[in-house]
Amino acid sequence: MKSAKNTQKSLLVIGISAILGAGALAHAAAPDSTDSSATLGAAIGDTAITTKIKAKFATDDRLKNSDISVTTNNGVVTLTGSASSSTAKEAAETLASNVSGVRTVNNQLSAPSAASEIGSKAKHATEKTASAVEDTAITADLKTKFAADSKVKGSDISVTTRESIVALSGSVISQAQKTHAVYVARHTKGVTQVDSTALTVSAH
Repeated sequence: MKSAKNTQKSLLVIGISAILGAGALAHAAAPDSTDSSATLGAAIGDTAITTKIKAKFATDDRLKNSDISVTTNNGVVTLTGSASSSTAKEAAETLASNVSGVRTVNNQLSAPSAASEIGSKAKHATEKTASAVEDTAITADLKTKFAADSKVKGSDISVTTRESIVALSGSVISQAQKTHAVYVARHTKGVTQVDSTALTVSAH
């Protein structure tokens, strides 16, 4: 009788153990819905961050002529591509950092060095100055030609030159005189184009 009771106790213990074991296995096999929800939420948040940053970049004049790609992973933003200047590179990082949800910004943008930018600006200034000097020379040359040309006698022609493009304005006494003035201007050294729309033929 005592032996039967011991056997029943043993079977009861085994049954409880089996139930507990099965529960543990079921728990281990079941996916953690909390972790899945958190991962999905992070992905949605990253997408929203990327969209907001791209929108900011699209409307900021400092980033014109820049080609920037944006990726976000768990709030960490990575910027790749090229910025038009060192100022544009810094502006992109600042804009991205100020977006809600951004933890940090990994700025991998390439940009011209400060020395290169200074050199480029200096070159542009030199070219601009040279162009202005050439424009002045063209204007002076044309005015001299018109003053000595009997075919434009009696006309009142003004000459302006910008980037080698000559604009003639004022009045002439005939269409033939206008045609001649345009011809002279076009065949002046350094002139690339002549605009005579403001040069009118006076009524007799």
